[in-house]
Amino acid sequence: MKRPGLFLSAPLSLALTSALFAASTLAMAQPSPATDAHGRYEQERQKCMTNNTQDSLATCLREAGAAQDAARKGQLSNPGPQAADNATQRCSAFQNADEQAECVRRVNAPASGSVSAGGVLRESVTTTVVPQ
Repeated sequence: MKRPGLFLSAPLSLALTSALFAASTLAMAQPSPATDAHGRYEQERQKCMTNNTQDSLATCLREAGAAQDAARKGQLSNPGPQAADNATQRCSAFQNADEQAECVRRVNAPASGSVSAGGVLRESVTTTVVPQ
């Protein structure tokens, strides 16, 4: 007595194998939260050791460890879009529509500098032609 079996054609078998390989590769490429937290900790620790922060070495290492611990517990968040929305909402303090538009343009301009270096600088250049 013959049992029915599952037979796949060669192209279908190859496509299925490729899809499974791609899925497993993608799953391995995405770091787990613990791995990601450890990587960030190592970067922060390296900054501490090269004296690339304003804090003392002990404070810097303590803060890096606390951030790693919070990341492992899932207590860190990325404000991302919410922070950008808050920044543009602060432009509503300007009464004039032109000033509000200029404020939004400054908020969205590329930034230079860093907080640890004393501030983040944004520049917006507007050329105005004065009639003679």
